[in-house]
Amino acid sequence: MPLRHGPPPATPIRTAEHLLPSVPAGVGEARALVRADLTAWGHDDMIDDCLVIVSELVTNAVVHGGSAYALRLEDHGGRLYGEVFDPGDGMPRPRTPAPGTPSGRGLQIVAAIADDWGVRAADGGKVVWFSVTHPASAGVTALHRRPATPRRGPSCGRARCAPTLPRTAPPGRPATVTDGSGTTP
Repeated sequence: MPLRHGPPPATPIRTAEHLLPSVPAGVGEARALVRADLTAWGHDDMIDDCLVIVSELVTNAVVHGGSAYALRLEDHGGRLYGEVFDPGDGMPRPRTPAPGTPSGRGLQIVAAIADDWGVRAADGGKVVWFSVTHPASAGVTALHRRPATPRRGPSCGRARCAPTLPRTAPPGRPATVTDGSGTTP
């Protein structure tokens, strides 16, 4: 399931990858993993935003994506990239549900919280990605929020706006975590 498209940005400081079963309990497990990863990386002030984003993306993967999904986080110092890969058909897009409808707002929530996000086809499925700037890196200027229209791969105007998931560990194996030097701590 190699998904890397285009040249990657500078090597991330740290990465974490998790392969999870597509069951409702996996949403809570994904949140716990994100909380643990960001705490270990010293990004406590990013946890709440990332938990909401990951909850929405993982819920979509569980409902629409197939038997398993992969979650990847990359710490680039002042910016966190995240991706959720699932093998499901179709491409997610923001909807405008009727008032009182209990679902259908997940991607609107992601767009409101993430600095940037998008979706693209990948070998065997799709990747929904997001980026969040560390509050200390944002300076005095308010963060620019993107509209709810997803970005699609390289066409978003950056050399690499959508990080990608390389092969992940098989189910039951721990996530691969690196410190950016190519070694596993």
